[in-house]
Amino acid sequence: MKILKYITILLLIINVSCRKKELNNPLDNWFHDPPVSPVTQTIKTVIPVGYAASLVVMDMKGLYIPDTKSEKQKSAKILYVDTSVDYPYKFKGDTYEQMVIAYIQSDQNTALVSVFFTNMDIVSGSFKLQNVVVFPVVFDDEKVTAIYASMDINLGSNQDIGIDLTQEEIDESLKKLNNQRTIDKEGVSVAISQDAWIIDVYHNDTYDNLLDDEFKISGGQQAISAENYQVESSAGVLQMAMLNVDFSGDCLRNPTSGYVFMQDVEVATSSNNSEIVFGHVFYEFHPNCDGEILVDVATGNFIFAIGKEIDLGLN
Repeated sequence: MKILKYITILLLIINVSCRKKELNNPLDNWFHDPPVSPVTQTIKTVIPVGYAASLVVMDMKGLYIPDTKSEKQKSAKILYVDTSVDYPYKFKGDTYEQMVIAYIQSDQNTALVSVFFTNMDIVSGSFKLQNVVVFPVVFDDEKVTAIYASMDINLGSNQDIGIDLTQEEIDESLKKLNNQRTIDKEGVSVAISQDAWIIDVYHNDTYDNLLDDEFKISGGQQAISAENYQVESSAGVLQMAMLNVDFSGDCLRNPTSGYVFMQDVEVATSSNNSEIVFGHVFYEFHPNCDGEILVDVATGNFIFAIGKEIDLGLN
């Protein structure tokens, strides 16, 4: 009888424990890790853009570029780059064969550039980058700088690489050079309002050696989405800023310093369910080349992620 009594008590404990777990499920679903795919997506975009900017400067200076064919087409100079050979910034899940770069030189140190990823597949989640159109590049003795706004990213397959521009379009693109970098945490809101990425590529006095280039990324973007179907609807706003993010070929798994601020608001409803995501997160990159990013501060749905390191999925 004692054995039967113990078994009954044990079954009751297990039943209560499972029931408690069921009751806790709503909270488990409410609190979760903040998204890192927007960070990964941005890095996978700005690095090839910065690389293309360095190649343009090399061509403008008359330097030899390996595995690259150069020709004149319409009003632009066209570079056909074989990235399947020595391209140094290959990320996980992407394929690399050819990058086509078109540029118009506006003065001795400035050019307007378009980048077309033909036979290349740069993917992060549902995002597929095919071309980046008309962004300014300027260089000096210290660095090469490229600046593009989020509207410069074209997800279509248009490959009009002649980039014939009116003077008004040229002037409008060159205005992006007036964007200012964010240099501290207090400037997060400024970075968000820019809706543009500033990519500084420090060439270390070796324009012709791309392997020792060091990238510094600052800027921000805002993404707004809304969907409305007969049964389900959703809306969301995501704001993100990057502050002095350092990246180089020495570590392809993650940037080694810098900060990311993100605000995520999402609402999804259906006939039998609704879901709300709201929170802020302040990420920090660290010098350990382990592919992860540290959550310094978090609120809302992400609050229990404070102190956690999340995999970026770059390599």
